[in-house]
Amino acid sequence: MRQLVKTKSLIDGTGADAAPDAAFLIVNGVIEDVGPLNKFSDLSPETEELDLTDFIVMPGLINSHTHLSIIPALGDQLGQMRGAPVPKTLKSIANLAKDVRSGVTTSRIMGEEHFIDFDIRDAIAAGHIEGPRLIVAGVPLAASNGHGVALTVSDGIAEVQKNARKNLARGADFLKIFATGGLSTPRPAATACTYSLVEIAAAVEEAKRSDTYVAAHAHGGLGVDLCIEGGVRTIEHGAMLDERQIEQIIKKDMWVIATSSILYSPEGIEKTDFNIPAIKEKVLAAREVVRGNLSKVVASGANMAIGTDSIHGEMPFEMECMVSFGASNMRAILAATREGAKACRVEDKLGTIEKGKLADFIALRKNPLEDIRNIRSVERVYKGGRQLQA
Repeated sequence: MRQLVKTKSLIDGTGADAAPDAAFLIVNGVIEDVGPLNKFSDLSPETEELDLTDFIVMPGLINSHTHLSIIPALGDQLGQMRGAPVPKTLKSIANLAKDVRSGVTTSRIMGEEHFIDFDIRDAIAAGHIEGPRLIVAGVPLAASNGHGVALTVSDGIAEVQKNARKNLARGADFLKIFATGGLSTPRPAATACTYSLVEIAAAVEEAKRSDTYVAAHAHGGLGVDLCIEGGVRTIEHGAMLDERQIEQIIKKDMWVIATSSILYSPEGIEKTDFNIPAIKEKVLAAREVVRGNLSKVVASGANMAIGTDSIHGEMPFEMECMVSFGASNMRAILAATREGAKACRVEDKLGTIEKGKLADFIALRKNPLEDIRNIRSVERVYKGGRQLQA
């Protein structure tokens, strides 16, 4: 199938200025060529035309940190993780539809019990259900005294290895480990370190031997230090990172995945879990420091991508937060496209509108380069050149 997509303006995700009256040719779901419309004056008769000349077109958004079945506004996120697989799966499909409507065409899923992320990923790929491309981790690695414990515990090197291997055997794209406490549970503290260096290194070794990597839930403190030393690739959240840690992250070419929605959105932790005083105190204290810390990450030029951490449909909010931390509109767009693809190690096929990439793109009524809030004007979402109807 051949399609010529004609646009009012194209933001290609490479960092280049928006190109007016641009077009791109898609062949069997892959971009074959990009350029000004007059470049495509001599096309074969079987080429279909997709007229998006009323729209700003850009790459589909990549949500680099989220979950399938969690809805933070319902409260008790770990309780939701412990739920039965069928209800969790049904809830996940509805959540993914919200993500698609917001412009998300790829999501990195940061852990689900019962391996439902594998099954949903495969069902989408097979065309049984509609949704974004999924990059999945399987069951997260969590210590019994740590944050993130749902049904599965991984204590000690042997259990870390065993559960890592179970995920990899099922086809995990990467591994997820909870290296510090979190904000959505009363204990432990967000900077508490709940894994040793040797346990973190064991997960990293398993990942490397399967040609993949470890993403670590890590807010700050010793846990982040051990993740840096142990070879973790992406620091998830990073709410309490200090300048020394940011320097080390840059030196080692690591990534920070910011997740501001869960902390600041009214649909985040505050919706119901503020009824628990210890959680409310944690979140309010974090809000006092996170803006300054993430502003430092933005200013440093460190590798940075963004994710909603289960606030489904709110990648626009995440991008708005990044701009409020000092990023330009273009950098926020890149964090949700090209940089997200790099963070997720799919930059060879996603993240930009360039020759050889999969034709994942969105059409907006308004220009997000003029006002980042215009990212909310998504009207059409395409994956592999086909419009999604979620």
